[in-house]
Amino acid sequence: MNKLVYVGKIIEIKEIEGADFIVSVTVVCGSGGKWMGTVKKDMFKVGDLVEVYLQDSLLPIIPKFEFTKSFGYKISMKKFKGVPSEVLIMPLSVEGQLGDDITDVTNVVKYNKPISASLSGMARGSFPTHLIPKTDEPNFQTLNKEVFDFIRKTKFYSTVKADGSSGTMYRDGDHFGCCSRNLEMKEREENLLWKLAYRYDLKSKLPDKRAIQFEVVGPSIQSNKMKLIDHDLLLFNVWDIENRKYLNSYDVLNMADKLGIKHVSIIEWNEEFKFNSDDELRKYAEGVYPNTKNQREGVVIRPMIEERIGGERVSFKVINLLYKE
Repeated sequence: MNKLVYVGKIIEIKEIEGADFIVSVTVVCGSGGKWMGTVKKDMFKVGDLVEVYLQDSLLPIIPKFEFTKSFGYKISMKKFKGVPSEVLIMPLSVEGQLGDDITDVTNVVKYNKPISASLSGMARGSFPTHLIPKTDEPNFQTLNKEVFDFIRKTKFYSTVKADGSSGTMYRDGDHFGCCSRNLEMKEREENLLWKLAYRYDLKSKLPDKRAIQFEVVGPSIQSNKMKLIDHDLLLFNVWDIENRKYLNSYDVLNMADKLGIKHVSIIEWNEEFKFNSDDELRKYAEGVYPNTKNQREGVVIRPMIEERIGGERVSFKVINLLYKE
């Protein structure tokens, strides 16, 4: 289940330069993370419990949320008057304690990006989660101190978060599968995933017990912010099905070379983690896609050598607050 709405507590309120009617607040949500948002001046005080709606919350169409109608009742991160506005903060209207997940009781569901017609088709079945984890990078705001303590002691690399649609291809014995985010697709020539598999001969090249995960980009995929003239796939994960683990960074690059496919654009490689504040990370995410003036969606940061802490993979995204869908 997607956890999208939490009971949070306001821990800081700051004035916004040039703003007479709004202020910037910081909220903590227990395991739901630490976020910044903008609210009406004098609406809350430090210590108040509130409802915190995270990115990709799709709100119910009720009078309470009428002011979000122009945004399609969807919550997304942005900057407002130069300060981060990462979540929607509302007065607490349900029973709950700090950190409680109240997604269900607020009737909020997760927004999923529309799938291009070229990626749709007849489903063979659901995504094979018994073999492969779905792609879903956590936001850095949800990570605990233990994760940051670890990554500061090791080398990291960062990549551009491409604005496309995620896909997975895998081989398990005699079976080769092509999957969108939620479904495995039947083999059809008109399906873009299968077209890309044919183009790179992945059905024969992909080793057994391996899954590759990638972003499909190009015309008609989202808004094609990268201004590409043809469809392509950009590799970012390789999963070892048999041993149930992700391969290390160098092995992912080697797989891209072996298969003759592209890797997502690398920003920094084998570097020391140098960010001392959330604002430094937010600034790092800013930038444009190559050969365009379009702000990139963000960045993904991972250690060079795969690691799990508390059962979770050390890997996270930082959204560019200047990005517009």
